[in-house]
Amino acid sequence: MVGSAGQQRVQRQFFDEFFVREFSSDEQTLIAKILDTLDNTIRATEAIIDKLKIVKQGLLHDLLTRGIDSNGELRPPQSEMPQHYKESPLGWIPKEWEVRLLDSVAVRGSGHTPNKNIASYWNAGIKWVSLADSHNLDKIFIHETDKEVSELGIANSSAVVHPSGTVILSRDAGIGKSAILVGNMAVSQHFMAWRCGEKMNNLFLYFYLQREKPKFESIAIGSTIKTIGLPFFKSYNVVVPPRYEQDQIVAILMTTEQNLTDHSSELDKLKQQKVGLMDDLLTGRVRVTPLLEGATTP
Repeated sequence: MVGSAGQQRVQRQFFDEFFVREFSSDEQTLIAKILDTLDNTIRATEAIIDKLKIVKQGLLHDLLTRGIDSNGELRPPQSEMPQHYKESPLGWIPKEWEVRLLDSVAVRGSGHTPNKNIASYWNAGIKWVSLADSHNLDKIFIHETDKEVSELGIANSSAVVHPSGTVILSRDAGIGKSAILVGNMAVSQHFMAWRCGEKMNNLFLYFYLQREKPKFESIAIGSTIKTIGLPFFKSYNVVVPPRYEQDQIVAILMTTEQNLTDHSSELDKLKQQKVGLMDDLLTGRVRVTPLLEGATTP
């Protein structure tokens, strides 16, 4: 490639010296058929994933506004069964639900960044979630972090170690992204953290925050980096269904998430298989001649 970053091109000389392996017409046809079949499987899997994502969004809305009734079924909407709902500061909610300050059902915390100029504060075994980990958020659980801090770094800053199971939310860049800590971790000042009590299933809170993401994005302010100020979270209200109902809602949403994960993993495998097959078949490393011979054998 030659030229500037925006105007790169392949030199004409490359094509003058470009050679391709010669295949018979029958081989070309069979190779194309094999790769086309794999492409069709990839497209079908992508379509399933797209549908599952739509189902997930619909379930998030329905389960977090209507919930599950005593028969284990999704409640009818308020417009159909108004007697099962009540008005609240967050709109119509099932009569069994409450609207509570999040601080009343979870212990709120935040984080800090130890001095980056002191080497002994860093790289010493305590995972530390920062904006560099945005790509690991919104996947329910976060297992690994880009950086680690030391006990000395924690002791000499306002950072704290949050216990495993804590729900975190980005209030700056990547506003509204959330996750649940797997293992004890610290976070930067760009995150809120909640340790849930008995009345709040941490997975329920995670899914609730996921649904609230558009709201978080709309209230963030700032000219350079948009952020949500700490006072907002001090008065942040959430719906609180009975704990048994939260658990039922979480079970349904986790099944949907697992289905999505399984199909996404299958898609990754198919794409890797395609790359491998293209390399093998189009270089002649693996020949389709035996298949052709089998097809012509009487």
